[in-house]
Amino acid sequence: MAVARSTDGGKTYPTATFFAFENGTNHFNDKPMITADQNVGSPFRDNVYIAWDAASGGSIGGGVRLATSTDHGASFSTTRVDDPSGPGRSIGASPGVGPNGEVYVAWNDYVANAIVFNRSFDGGNTWGTPVTISPKTLPFDIAVPAESFRGALVYPSLDVDRSSEIHRGRIYCSWMDLTPANVTDIFISYSDNNGATWSTPAPVTDQFLSPVDRFNHWMSVDPVTGDVNVAFYDTRNDTTGARYQTDYYLARSSGGASWNAPNIRVSSVSSNEHDCSGVFPCLGINYGNQQGDYEGLVSFGGVSYPVWTDSRRQLDAASGCRRPYLMEEVFTAKVK
Repeated sequence: MAVARSTDGGKTYPTATFFAFENGTNHFNDKPMITADQNVGSPFRDNVYIAWDAASGGSIGGGVRLATSTDHGASFSTTRVDDPSGPGRSIGASPGVGPNGEVYVAWNDYVANAIVFNRSFDGGNTWGTPVTISPKTLPFDIAVPAESFRGALVYPSLDVDRSSEIHRGRIYCSWMDLTPANVTDIFISYSDNNGATWSTPAPVTDQFLSPVDRFNHWMSVDPVTGDVNVAFYDTRNDTTGARYQTDYYLARSSGGASWNAPNIRVSSVSSNEHDCSGVFPCLGINYGNQQGDYEGLVSFGGVSYPVWTDSRRQLDAASGCRRPYLMEEVFTAKVK
């Protein structure tokens, strides 16, 4: 795995730097996530951190890794974040940085079936003992109706309040899980003691009596206002009766204890990535790569910018692709 860096505002990039090859051992990696220490008073300001779940030597037991750069991405040192004596079967590592330079990582340990967390107070050099944020019902993924083949993955999204507001330093972690009603929902937990203990998980979404699936989410804590923002796919507007149609929604909270109601609808048109007006299978759908699990969200100064995939024009003609259709496109929106 490599990272490219620019020193002139993105105009040019030097040769990419590899950080996932340790001591000559090849580590195959999935879902790398990057963050940086932007805190003015931090002793580790401008450190770059990249977290991922690793498969070492072809096995799936490589554990959770964190690469640290103290020279703006020119070089990296790598360490293991989860229990080195454990099975190492994890997915979806999500890093975050606290206001004093604390480094945090959360991940899905699908052997323990839990969302797990660890922390470092010395710029990612040494780590404590992993802490369970919450047990869960779904170990790895689930075939929600809107994703007929691939299924929605269980992974955490972690961020920290770096604002000057009342919850400065609070750590937030969100993830998807199955509810007693046998639908998926997005849950969140928070910690006010550097991740030693966590609040009881609670849903961030509007609650309905009829079944609604929520999946493939992301979270961002506004570093100015301290507001917590969570974006996700949602089937509440489905008209097929089978929970095939999705929209993208955003939930917002001040502190994570209660959430805006109703959630904000971000997409303006519902998408269907199961069939095309009842035609199944549909040539305008890539059933192996439906609504992606790499959605993004960034919030700043009271404004959020979610990124999602949308198939409203899936059968429109397009050239240059394996199939002559637009299929799925990437959208964003400005949400105040």
